[in-house]
Amino acid sequence: MLKLVFAEVGLGPTIELGPFPQVRIDGETLRAERGGPVLAQHLAHSWRVRGKDLFRLDCETPVRLHFENEKGERSAAYGPFTHFSCADGIAYGDGMIYGNIDLETKLWFNHQDRRYWRELIVKSAAAPAQ
Repeated sequence: MLKLVFAEVGLGPTIELGPFPQVRIDGETLRAERGGPVLAQHLAHSWRVRGKDLFRLDCETPVRLHFENEKGERSAAYGPFTHFSCADGIAYGDGMIYGNIDLETKLWFNHQDRRYWRELIVKSAAAPAQ
C-alpha cells in the first residue's frame, strides 16, 4: 500500500495520506481511483492538500509507474522503485525523471517513450505488474 507524504523542501509540517493500492495523477489532479474524490491538486508549483500548499509529494514504499490515455492505452511499466517523488510537475523514480506535466495541455510527457499521456499511475510494487 502507498503512503503519500506532502512536505516543504526543508524541515516543516507534513501531510500524510493513505494507505492506497495506487494513485492516479490526471493532469494536475491526484485521486486514488479514476473519478474518485480529489486528494490533492498541483497548482502554481505546489500541491494543495487539505487547504495547505506544499512543495513535494514523496512515497517511500516500493512502486511501479505507468501512463494511460483516454483511449485505454497504457505505456510500459517502470520500476520497481524504492522511492517516488513529484515536485514542480516533475515525477521521479529513484531520483530519475520519468515524466513531467505540460502546463499548457495538462498532459504528462513520458521521458522514456517520448509520448504524451493523460494520466500517471503510481502503483504499489506489491501489486501484480500489468
